[in-house]
Amino acid sequence: MIPSVNRREFLVAGTAAVSSIAFPTLAFSRSPRARAQVVRTATDRFELILPEPEKVRILQISDTHFGKPNPEYVAADPVTRKLICALVDENTPDLVFHTGDFINNDTEYVDHSAIGFMNSLGTPWSVVFGNHDQPDNAPRNLTLDEYYARFQNHATGFRSFTEGGASAREYCFRIDIKASNRKPVASLFGFNTGGVSVPEVVSPGQMAWFAEQMEADRSLGHNQPILVMQHIPMIQYKTVFDEKKAIGRQGEGVASGVDKGEVFEAYRASGRVKGVFCGHDHVNDYIGDLQGIKLVYGRVTGWSGYGDWERGGRMISLTKTPSAFRSRVVLPKGVSEKPEWSKTMADL
Repeated sequence: MIPSVNRREFLVAGTAAVSSIAFPTLAFSRSPRARAQVVRTATDRFELILPEPEKVRILQISDTHFGKPNPEYVAADPVTRKLICALVDENTPDLVFHTGDFINNDTEYVDHSAIGFMNSLGTPWSVVFGNHDQPDNAPRNLTLDEYYARFQNHATGFRSFTEGGASAREYCFRIDIKASNRKPVASLFGFNTGGVSVPEVVSPGQMAWFAEQMEADRSLGHNQPILVMQHIPMIQYKTVFDEKKAIGRQGEGVASGVDKGEVFEAYRASGRVKGVFCGHDHVNDYIGDLQGIKLVYGRVTGWSGYGDWERGGRMISLTKTPSAFRSRVVLPKGVSEKPEWSKTMADL
């Protein structure tokens, strides 16, 4: 039984054919298929190199909640893996970007095998840590550094700093999208929004790092647009919906942690952030423009998380003018929404 799911027609009798067609059989390792090359240039910096970077395609997935030991979740996780494979096969992204709550690393006796699944997906991937990715000193929890050490074929990084005389890390990073030997056409910035004992917000240290990155870019004459990826939304996600500037559904309140609005203001002041993509709130999928920045929810992907919505992802595409990116919710073939719920499945 899949937990907390009411609308799951493609998993029950009468639609078995859809399941077998839409979700390919998982293999231990999938053949590389992406046209993009990931190059690491620093601990906190990557390049995603493509022949035509203006046409990059990014698949956002979110809130898979892999690894919980309860039998119902053990049964649900393979369904989520098949769904992700289907989304990758059907949408051929250049990068898969997970916006957090990848694994319930705060749960006793958690299973981390989903890391191997993502490593072997055949497409470069990245992740920003969510609140459930943070360890809680329970049996088999991994520190974020131990968690990160298992990643392969990825573009996830960290800033290093010294605290109390000891070296430490904060998991924020950037991915510059470009053709070989050319300036970037756009950049992705990823931030860890905390959880458990860490305040649920983009930290002051990460905001200082962001300011340093903006200054370094100015010195190089780089002014490409930025898309931000983070797990927990900012309080402005509530504002954009309350002011009726959003398209899509709000099935729950905006859980913005301890954010007070300063993070959005830093993004806005940069003049370069054009969109912010988050997860966390499983039954929100809207997109709205606030002061020139699109605030976007992904689509919940994992069957081990709460909510009765169809699981899927969000495709993000750059255009010839990268600041005018487009995105839409995507579901596996054979799975559909009611017409009144399908507004976010069009390019917005």
